[in-house]
Amino acid sequence: MKYSILLILFCLKISYGQEKKTKALVNFKPEFSQYAIIPFNFGDNYLAKANKSNVGLGTNFSFLQVQHFKLGMGYDYIFYSITDLSKAGNVGSSRYNSFYGTLAYEIKLSNELYLQPYLGLGSINLNFKNGNRSFGHQTGTDFRIGFNFDYRLNKIISAFTGIGYVSSKYDINTAPEFVSFYDNSKMLQINIGIKLKFINN
Repeated sequence: MKYSILLILFCLKISYGQEKKTKALVNFKPEFSQYAIIPFNFGDNYLAKANKSNVGLGTNFSFLQVQHFKLGMGYDYIFYSITDLSKAGNVGSSRYNSFYGTLAYEIKLSNELYLQPYLGLGSINLNFKNGNRSFGHQTGTDFRIGFNFDYRLNKIISAFTGIGYVSSKYDINTAPEFVSFYDNSKMLQINIGIKLKFINN
């Protein structure tokens, strides 16, 4: 009888342990964002002084979440038309491509409104073209910081807008007096887009 009671108590403990739910520290919560970029380049550098920016396109995929922190990656594309041939030479257009990783933090303001500050680091490829002819490219790194306001339309779809600052550093091989003009760019971005959240059943 004594051993029967101990066995029952042991089984109850196991059963309780199996039913008790614990939250995982790291969760796979995929979100996909597509957005338009309104860029404003500034400073004494090639993109700001010799180019005119057009509306760009961006995409971001967030896949891991640790509590309120989100890890993701993104891609931005911006097309520039040349405005100063004396600084651009034979180049007819510049094309900015950036692949980057992001770390964001989600802050709930209400049931519908969320603030999401973020940091990012990535690689840049700045391509130079004139018609179908390529005039080479520059590579480099960029650092970004900003925030988005998300408005949740339902459990899956959110609309968002935000602003970000992007500082870029390029690898350059030119005369010393021209390095500071061509080896960097600074940009403010206004982003407007849609976010899709994939819900696990």
